[in-house]
Amino acid sequence: MIRLPRRGLLAAAALLPALTRAGAQPLGDLSLVIAGESRRLGASVLDDVLHNHGLSLPAGEVRHEMIPWIAAELQDEVEAGLPGTDAVITNAAGFALGATHELWRSLPASLLAANTPRLTPTGQLVQARLGDFGLVLGAMQGGPVLLHRRAVLPVAPRNAAELLSYAQQNPGRFQYSRPAQSRFGQAFVTGIPHLLRDTDPLDPEGGWTRSWPYLAELGRFTSYYPSSGGAAVEEFLDGGVDLMPALLGPYLLGMATGLLPGDLLCTPFDDAPLVPNSLILAVPRGVPAERLALLEPLVGFLAHSTIQRLLFGRGLLPGSPAHAVPDPAAPNVPDADAQDRLWTEALTPALTAALTGRETAPPLSPAAETAMLRLWDDRIGARYGETR
Repeated sequence: MIRLPRRGLLAAAALLPALTRAGAQPLGDLSLVIAGESRRLGASVLDDVLHNHGLSLPAGEVRHEMIPWIAAELQDEVEAGLPGTDAVITNAAGFALGATHELWRSLPASLLAANTPRLTPTGQLVQARLGDFGLVLGAMQGGPVLLHRRAVLPVAPRNAAELLSYAQQNPGRFQYSRPAQSRFGQAFVTGIPHLLRDTDPLDPEGGWTRSWPYLAELGRFTSYYPSSGGAAVEEFLDGGVDLMPALLGPYLLGMATGLLPGDLLCTPFDDAPLVPNSLILAVPRGVPAERLALLEPLVGFLAHSTIQRLLFGRGLLPGSPAHAVPDPAAPNVPDADAQDRLWTEALTPALTAALTGRETAPPLSPAAETAMLRLWDDRIGARYGETR
């Protein structure tokens, strides 16, 4: 039996009023870690969205760690047979890291059977790569999309050749973040093989014969690779660069909440599928089977239509089905209608047209994701500073 430390119990007690306001039931001592590219942002915009709307996850203790924690402290705990957390919410890179080190245990068949039918087609694509070791909590077409300012760069590159030409003519003005530490960087790098029509976009080791040379050439005109998506956005907003890849969801949320300037534009590449952006639930190996029932309220909370709309624009994005958990006890979000209107306003006619009918690429398998991150560090990141 895993027991929370005293500070964990105090944290759980402090959460009770917020959980009651959110319409969720307290869940005792479920211990949850959100592992993402920064402790502030967590695995995605999850923390910011829930905080902005006065909602709290139904868990006794919620900690935030960066993705390397999975292969460090968590791995040590699992190998010692004493995992210090019951569940982890992370992104594709975090899940792949844990899968590579065999840190995840299988999830109950009943939990997967009850929740995978609720997923969008994009979510189903991701779930097919996870087996029974992970559960997609939500997914949407992610990216890459290019962010640029109307006043500085009114028209962005629309294909790989135009992007390379822009970088060559404007050294240091295009930048993307390191994939191992950023969802933005992951989406950009995994999207390149689709743009280049590479041999096998799902095989970074043997099928990226065009992509690795392209990324190496692009790197000759890139000043450096920020360590997180947040750092890349800050550099962009400060005027340090004029063009950067990002993800559709954070862009729309940033525009809807006013966190991003009104003159910002978002441009998808032409004739290329979008790679998924998802949240994934995994359970460390060694967590007793009897504790897995504690996951059900957490998964149910995140599956509600109100939460799915806030996080993934479900039912608002072109082609995104609106179906989610129909439950009168769903978390009450007083400003949900206003949030929907802001999302719709952020989806300009041009962006809506660009997304309508757009295909979603199958994601990399956990093994391929891990290989991509390693190869990028070796072949691209290690060559930092090699410019013309």
